[in-house]
Amino acid sequence: MNRDDALKKIKKCLALGRSASEHEAAAAMRQAQKLMEQFGLREQDVSLSDVAEVKVKACSTAANAWELRLVNMIADAFGCESFGQLAGKYNDAGNFIRTRYWVFVGLHAAPTVAGYACEVLSRQCAKARLVHISKQPKNCKPITKTARGDAFAMGWVIAAEQLVERFAQPEADKALLLAYIEQQHGELTKGKARDTTKARKTDMGHFAAGHRSGQSAQLNRGVGGMTAQGLLS
Repeated sequence: MNRDDALKKIKKCLALGRSASEHEAAAAMRQAQKLMEQFGLREQDVSLSDVAEVKVKACSTAANAWELRLVNMIADAFGCESFGQLAGKYNDAGNFIRTRYWVFVGLHAAPTVAGYACEVLSRQCAKARLVHISKQPKNCKPITKTARGDAFAMGWVIAAEQLVERFAQPEADKALLLAYIEQQHGELTKGKARDTTKARKTDMGHFAAGHRSGQSAQLNRGVGGMTAQGLLS
C-alpha cells in the first residue's frame, strides 16, 4: 500500500467513523489512526487530498484587466482560489517563448468546472473583442484600438457575470485551499494587471457594446460527461 492508497483507505475509515454502530465506528477510527501513524499523515494531509488544481491557458502573456476580472469572478462563483503563472521555454527556432496560465484550486470537481468556464468564456470574449476592434476606423492607432477593445471586453465580462452568478455555489474551505497553494507552489507574489483603458481615452460606447455582447455568453451544461454544477446554456 502506498501513500495515495492509504489516504483513500483513511477516508473510507473516517466515513465509517460516523456510523450509527458504535462498535463499527470505533474500529474504523482505530484503523484510520493506525494508517495515519504508519504513513506519517496528519489530519490536514487527508483534507488536502480532496484539493485539486486545473490550469487554463490565458489569452496573452499580459495579465489583462478584463481577463483577470473574469478569472476572479469565476473563481468566486465556484469556491476556488486562483492565481496566474508564467512559464517559458525555447522553441525550435531558439526563441524563448512565455505563456501565461490561470490556475484554479478547489475541492473535488470545482476547479475542473471553473477551468472549463474560464476557457469557454475567455475564448468567447476574446473573439468578440477582435470583432469590435475590426470595426474601428482605419486611421485609429493600434494602441487606441487595443484600449477600445479592452473597454469592450470589460463590459462583456461584467455582463457575463450575471450568467455565472446563477451557478450553484460548491463547497469551499479558503484556509485549506491556501494551505494547498503554499504547499505546492510556495509563497506567491502579487502581480499587476494591465489596464490599457487608463492610458488611452475611451468613451462608454465601447464598454456598452461589450456589455450588450456579453449578455449572449453561453456555457454548456455538460463537462466531460459530468454535470457541471448547474451550468446553463
